[in-house]
Amino acid sequence: MKTTIFYFSATGNSLHVAKAIAAQIDGSTPVPMLRSLNAETAAAGTACTGFVFPTHYFGMPPLVTQFIKKLDMEQAQYSFAVTTCGSRLINSGLRQVGNLLRQKGKRLAAGFHIEMISSYIPLSDLPPLAKQQQRLAAADRKIENIIGAVRAQASVYEPEYLWLPSVAINNFWRQKLLGQADQKFSCSSACSSCGVCEKVCPADNIRLVKGKPAWRHRCLECLACLHFCPVHSIDFGSRTAGRRRYHHPAVQVSEIIKAKASNPR
Repeated sequence: MKTTIFYFSATGNSLHVAKAIAAQIDGSTPVPMLRSLNAETAAAGTACTGFVFPTHYFGMPPLVTQFIKKLDMEQAQYSFAVTTCGSRLINSGLRQVGNLLRQKGKRLAAGFHIEMISSYIPLSDLPPLAKQQQRLAAADRKIENIIGAVRAQASVYEPEYLWLPSVAINNFWRQKLLGQADQKFSCSSACSSCGVCEKVCPADNIRLVKGKPAWRHRCLECLACLHFCPVHSIDFGSRTAGRRRYHHPAVQVSEIIKAKASNPR
């Protein structure tokens, strides 16, 4: 069955998953959600439709919500979702996708969590490199299981036991915190004015002003700008200085830029 895999990825985890699934399912295509957000219409033109996205504040990123609400799913017969996360224990992303699909008269047939490397370093530093490699290897094994389930059109729905508080936290973040999030960003004198931060930002929230990044208060708090800065000149709050940066090792910055290049927001 032909498959369209819609993905959103800031630091590469979800892009890696989407590419890996697409590579092993015949007739499968990974499509960045960003390319459809400003188009007049967006449609799932295949019978099998997948959504791959990161967990932000224990739930779905607002951009993903916006995309799914817009998406015409008339042709979709089997839908699945994959959330990438630092920990699957506190999550509501699958339930949120399921609720949105029900509003369209559709059902989320399968849902999965993949524990990878959390890029939210304001909360905690990255694990040691050996630990990262172990976790990413385990994630790749999980991807193989997901591919088998999707090929079989299986109904597999991984539980979200703490979905109710997770939804509450996610909603509070969206409504009360996100609008002021980019006030926490700062840029040091190490900045080389390369413009990578502006190019990777999925919200088109950054402009270079006199060679330095200026944030325009429409942030998604994905931290792509922080992690892809080649000289580590960007910090978020008081806890990221000196902490290591991360992007999925199999994903290049050019791929993140390309996902939004055809349709800047």
